[in-house]
Amino acid sequence: MNKFMSKALIALTFLSFSLASFAYQDPKIHLEEVTKKISAEVLNNKDKIKNDSEYAKSLIRDYLLPEVDSEYMAKRILGKTYWMQASAEQREKFITEFIGLLLNSYAKGLANYDGQPITYDDTQYSKSGNLANVRSTIVPNEGEPILIDYRLKVQPDEKWLVTDVIIEGVSMAKSYANQYREQISKIGLEETLKKLEAENQKAKEATEISDKKVEQS
Repeated sequence: MNKFMSKALIALTFLSFSLASFAYQDPKIHLEEVTKKISAEVLNNKDKIKNDSEYAKSLIRDYLLPEVDSEYMAKRILGKTYWMQASAEQREKFITEFIGLLLNSYAKGLANYDGQPITYDDTQYSKSGNLANVRSTIVPNEGEPILIDYRLKVQPDEKWLVTDVIIEGVSMAKSYANQYREQISKIGLEETLKKLEAENQKAKEATEISDKKVEQS
């Protein structure tokens, strides 16, 4: 795992400590309040998180995914051209497999949280008030503090959803976009979807506990 993806794992882990934000509530205040509540839950269940991958994934599914505008992020990753060329079925499959990627890649990051301090700067709003940026600073047990910007967009139902995570100036959405657009240009969207599905299945099997695996160990 490269340095950026390692930090992305940490960033998404802490993002999972947030619940739904509302348009009339300052995202910074909300993040601070909920971080205190959810971090306690994680610290009290560290052994279970380490030994039960499905439980770890359930935390990401319950706390992270509701905060992410999955369709918007998928559009950004594929880009206008590939998104328009994709069928409705292919779009849905990409969103599903991308969510699977987040679950398999970042659920294990929950076990790395040991109460590291997290601070939030004041929320920065766009002129329209429909976009916001919340900068957080995570102080890891080792190394320099990590600066993370959460980009949010208010929805028609007045919830704030995350549309991108910027880790020390590097956009997570852009990084995924570069990766998948290059792949699609080489092997096509359908083959890219098959490859992503296979990678997710392989990651899932790697965390499963079965009698067969025990016999082989």
